[in-house]
Amino acid sequence: MSQGRSTPAAHGYSEEGLWQVAVKAAGLLDHSALSVRCRRPLIDGDCPEVADADLVAIWDRFDELPERTTVDGPGGRVFVDVLWIPASALIDPGDAAGYMMLPHLLSESEEVSTRPGPVGAMVENVLRSMYERSIWERRIGGQLNFGDAALAEASRNMNFPPAVLFFLQAAHSYYMTALADCLKMSVMSLLTRPITKLRRMSEETGCGLEALLRANLRLEGDPSASLQALRRVHEAVVAHGSPRQVRSLGGRASGHYIYSISPLELEYREAVAAALARRADHANANFFLRFWAYSLSRCPVVLEEAREGREVSFYVPFKPFKESILASCPEILDDMKTIFGGELSASEAQASVEGTEAFRGLVAEQIRLSGLSPSRSSEATSPRGRGARPS
Repeated sequence: MSQGRSTPAAHGYSEEGLWQVAVKAAGLLDHSALSVRCRRPLIDGDCPEVADADLVAIWDRFDELPERTTVDGPGGRVFVDVLWIPASALIDPGDAAGYMMLPHLLSESEEVSTRPGPVGAMVENVLRSMYERSIWERRIGGQLNFGDAALAEASRNMNFPPAVLFFLQAAHSYYMTALADCLKMSVMSLLTRPITKLRRMSEETGCGLEALLRANLRLEGDPSASLQALRRVHEAVVAHGSPRQVRSLGGRASGHYIYSISPLELEYREAVAAALARRADHANANFFLRFWAYSLSRCPVVLEEAREGREVSFYVPFKPFKESILASCPEILDDMKTIFGGELSASEAQASVEGTEAFRGLVAEQIRLSGLSPSRSSEATSPRGRGARPS
């Protein structure tokens, strides 16, 4: 066990107590898990009020699936988030280490338990390969390309400017991930609550990235109305249908659907967003709410797309946002507009697109100055694979 787990947090939680929760939760996964790892640190510095243990569980199935549960710990009930990763994704260490978030999920976590067998050595091989130059450059190139795909998606949504802000948010997240990777900093939470880590990157590089992101994404509003809208969106989506209604919906998409509509997941989202709002951390709260609202809004859309015979990805749209929502669950459109930032003109949205391009340029220049030359990857146009789920 690592040192330093006795630091207390709000409501009586500590690193030691949360480690006990992680061990207990790992024991409950023994029937399926070949190995379980727990992300560190356990206490979220941006939201210590909400106890949460993030586990990475490696199994011998082929799907990557998320799962939300709770475990009783020394300080009370604790949310536990499990990401199941196929062991097959680790067979080629160079391929695994070169892919988006996967090596970071392993490197920013600590082993809780591992069965006898090859999995422990497979993880170590990935970690040893992580910063080999060609692999590192390929991974950063993929992250930039994911950002570029999100930026292109933003431009497809000019008929509904609030959706532009959401896809620009995703683009910023992937660009931040690329820069954090380049700087060998933590990449966890950059898709959901990035402000503290972005501030550190902004200070280290002297680029003013934090101010630019805040201006581009309009994150400063009070999130109270968005919290209320999120609950209405959840109720409408749950009432809309079930993934079991469409047999052609793939296992991974179905798993993300079930995870997203879970009442327990809603409880966690609301608890985190409310805690951030109480801290007046409106930027992180709005960033967090926008991502999870998009996740919910995808549920009726992927059902509709699967009924059309498409091979769907849970997060990647086929059609512009407004068109997809009107065809699948139109009653949530106004609430999604509220969560995504409210009234926004096409000219304001275009200014945010241009600001995002400037953000990308600053990130790319910092990566160039580091001496790395990110490689291009056609894979990045479709962020569907291993380790792509946000933390």
